[in-house]
Amino acid sequence: MGSRMIKKCWCVGLLLVFGLGTAWAAPAIKIGTHAPQSGSLAKHGIEQIKGIRLAAEDFEKKAKIKVDMIVYDDESNPQKAVSAVEKLAGVDKVNAIVGGYGSNLVGPASEASERYDTPYLTMGAVDTKLTAKKFKNFFRLNNMPGYVMAQAGAIKDIFAAKKVGVIYSSLAATTEIATTLKGLLQKGGIAVPVFEKFEKGTTNYKPILLKIKDAGCDVLVVEGYFEDYVGTIKDAKILNLPVKAYVGAWGIGTPEFVRELGNMSEYIYGTSIWERGTAPQKAKKEEAEIVANYKSKYQEDPSYIAMLGYLTGKYMLEAIVQGGGTAGTYSPEKTRNALRALDTMSPIGRVAFDEKGDPRFFTCVLFQTQQGEQVVIYPLDRAKGVARYPGVPWGGK
Repeated sequence: MGSRMIKKCWCVGLLLVFGLGTAWAAPAIKIGTHAPQSGSLAKHGIEQIKGIRLAAEDFEKKAKIKVDMIVYDDESNPQKAVSAVEKLAGVDKVNAIVGGYGSNLVGPASEASERYDTPYLTMGAVDTKLTAKKFKNFFRLNNMPGYVMAQAGAIKDIFAAKKVGVIYSSLAATTEIATTLKGLLQKGGIAVPVFEKFEKGTTNYKPILLKIKDAGCDVLVVEGYFEDYVGTIKDAKILNLPVKAYVGAWGIGTPEFVRELGNMSEYIYGTSIWERGTAPQKAKKEEAEIVANYKSKYQEDPSYIAMLGYLTGKYMLEAIVQGGGTAGTYSPEKTRNALRALDTMSPIGRVAFDEKGDPRFFTCVLFQTQQGEQVVIYPLDRAKGVARYPGVPWGGK
């Protein structure tokens, strides 16, 4: 009896050890990520990576597949972004790459991924020229038209503005969105008496803001990035700029933005692909699960950038599996085909890609920060509140 008991315990022990060694249902898959964790775009890139990390953890739990996630800081530098992709694809031999923030970084990075025949999915680049190249490996969740329509629609339908001043960063994506917005506003009979660019790294925005004042603009639109918003808002306060609304593009309303500006973030408008509670009915359950998991991990609600990062990670990991990433027969072509076949309802709406890698159904919302919360005010059928207009944190007119 004693020997049989010892033998039984020994066998159970072996099973436990064996089980611990094979906890995953399949071999690990490798996903590469690069994004700004330092430099001028770090505020956006940090949010992005947080979402991707959570997606990898959730995928591991649900699919029982180990994810080897390799992350490089591209330092908000195009050359470093290229180097990161070359290292991920050429040295680390990842199955695919997600991440990248800023069209000026993602553009050259996507060229590198194409050279290495490595699938690349981003949510941080909207320059139209990127998909005009028709790279077979390049996909993105968002593109330019959705942002412009949200800004122009609110300015026309809610603000009923007569004069709009548009200032913009000289980078490719911000130049394009500003130019497109100007055309839409003028086509709708709205004057744009001030349309000027500023260079990356600008710290004194007062001269250009004084032009907005002199022109008697109702609305100030700033197409830029985190540091540009912070700088223009602080300078607008110093000048007590007499406008009725401040509208920006991406990056407004993130936790870092609100923390940096505090009360000066109040009433500011920004574009977003997602805000909590705006998911389509079919994706409400998924939205709630992602938000809960994110809050548990980071002790804060996800920004829309974090949500987009999460979705890029999720969709690419699923595509890698379909591409044979766990079977020892991995195929970039099969992974690309899996992405092209994707058609799903997500927290940001319906997601599907066209032949160029652009989203087929991308739409954007415009929100206003009200008492520290991002309240969607446009389009009206997705609105969660009413715009407080006129309203800027420094007084205005």
